[in-house]
Amino acid sequence: MRISPPEPGPGETRYAALARAIKMAVVEEGLKPHAKLPAVRKLAELSGFNPSTVVTALNLLESEGVIYKREGSGTYVSPASFVPSSAPEPVREKRIDFTSPTPSPEYFPVADFKEAFNIVLDRDKGHAFSYPEQEGYLPLRLTVADYLSSQGLVVSPEMVQITSGAQQALSLLAQVLLKPGDGVAIENPTYPGAVLAFNPHGARLLPVNIGYNGPTVKTIEALQKSRVRLYYAVPNFQNPTGTCYGDKVRSLLVELARQEDFYIIEDDHASELYYTPSAPRTLWELAPDRVLFIKSFSKLFMPGLRLGFMLLPPELKERVNLAKQAADLGSPGINQRVLDHYLRQDKWLEHISFLRQTYKHRMDTMVTALQRELQSRIAFTAPRGGMNLWLTLPRGVAADGLRQKLLSRGVAVSPGSEYSLDGVSFSGNIRLSVANTFPGEIEEGVRVLSQTLSV
Repeated sequence: MRISPPEPGPGETRYAALARAIKMAVVEEGLKPHAKLPAVRKLAELSGFNPSTVVTALNLLESEGVIYKREGSGTYVSPASFVPSSAPEPVREKRIDFTSPTPSPEYFPVADFKEAFNIVLDRDKGHAFSYPEQEGYLPLRLTVADYLSSQGLVVSPEMVQITSGAQQALSLLAQVLLKPGDGVAIENPTYPGAVLAFNPHGARLLPVNIGYNGPTVKTIEALQKSRVRLYYAVPNFQNPTGTCYGDKVRSLLVELARQEDFYIIEDDHASELYYTPSAPRTLWELAPDRVLFIKSFSKLFMPGLRLGFMLLPPELKERVNLAKQAADLGSPGINQRVLDHYLRQDKWLEHISFLRQTYKHRMDTMVTALQRELQSRIAFTAPRGGMNLWLTLPRGVAADGLRQKLLSRGVAVSPGSEYSLDGVSFSGNIRLSVANTFPGEIEEGVRVLSQTLSV
């Protein structure tokens, strides 16, 4: 068993960090039910922690049902564990999928949500199925505000609007703020769902070209006098490029938004999945009066919950509420109550920390494999977080043609044209996502990519 020496997260004990690292090792190495773990002394050697910390970590894992002990024999993977190797073997397609935008279903905290559903139903009875407030279930809005405040964002529950995912948040803002002909500055390449949200309202899409280091100062300055009404930004681990905006560009963008009187929509889809010592800052922190912050829980928990939220200034709250009421009379109340209960437990912070370590390991595997197999034939910048890597192909290689060749060999990738505003740009790029691929699959997929490019 390989265990990366874990770094405790904020407020996390050493033994909890070690327990998380052991869980990740069990998952990544695909250990079967009843597989024996190394002895305490060996785990101490592998992790760099002392034996007493190892014992405490194992006790924690036992209490969570991840492992069980046999007196005088050792420690074993529990069949009741949440990890994929401890449940019936998941049915996975043989295809290596570098296209999925959401985490591996094996990592969804199903057991914790099942417990939360039962607790909420026992606690709230029939009230669990009643319509929530239009802004969202108040305890959930309080929980969201408390979490953001703990991350340095000064937020009150009155600012929080619960939505049915980030996509609905985009659609509501477009409905409220746009009229035909309004200019929307949008990253290029970009998240396709944003284009779907803005196009029905007759917006003029103004491309903001994104490189490996985000937009340039010159690109932002060029927006002056363009009659911009909205600027759609994913400043942290941008989709699809994985880039982060630089500090100078962030400050300039906020300054321009105030000068030209437009709003910035900040789509914070995965800022918790950072690989650096600390999380990146948000644009909202710089200008809560100009930035409309939206976030979905899909990338962190389970996409099927269809829950997200946005932070709104007072002048927009009533208009967005009316649009939300017209759309669906409120996001499902039972889901909001269950999510609120789950977020109030410490387990979700452990889950995020687990995902962060998991995807860092996967991305490290991807970067190492690309450097080894493709060397100077391709170009990319190793992401500082998130789940996407943007790769520039050798000159003359078309992404669409390469995709078809790779599919015939069981590997799926996303061509850059899927993220371009005109549908044809970035024909020499592909996006590789590690969201739903295990390390062994990543290694094999990169080998197939290298072999295909060599033909």
